[in-house]
Amino acid sequence: MKNKILVKIFYILTLIIQVGIISATFIIEYLTNKKAGIMHHVYYRRYQFENSIFSQSNINNQKIILMILIAIFFILMIIALKGKGNRFFKFQSVLTLLISLMLYIVMSSSYFVNMLAYHYFILAFVLVLIIQIVVLLVSWILDKKFK
Repeated sequence: MKNKILVKIFYILTLIIQVGIISATFIIEYLTNKKAGIMHHVYYRRYQFENSIFSQSNINNQKIILMILIAIFFILMIIALKGKGNRFFKFQSVLTLLISLMLYIVMSSSYFVNMLAYHYFILAFVLVLIIQIVVLLVSWILDKKFK
């Protein structure tokens, strides 16, 4: 009983954190059009990111790694949906695949590439994906534990 309450609290907290991260990124993009200081900071950080971890060659490498992860999550989702695990794990596996697809869209779509906060969107969706992978692993461990 206590474990189920802790799992629900853990999931609600991770969900709030994920929504908060994505919302904050959209707010930053919105504020770049309203506040000059924020625009200057985001513009400077964009320059720094483009010359370091988010150079074009690094983004291409990250897309390749992401496509491999998408394939793994797709296979995991098919196994989860065909298996007899609980519905929460099945839902989390589908959600993990969707978040990884959304990250690929963020990295590839010209809509996001043209935004000033493009690199913040990549960072935000990567963080959300990492949190989702942790939730998926925890739900898988709990699913195996309570069988």
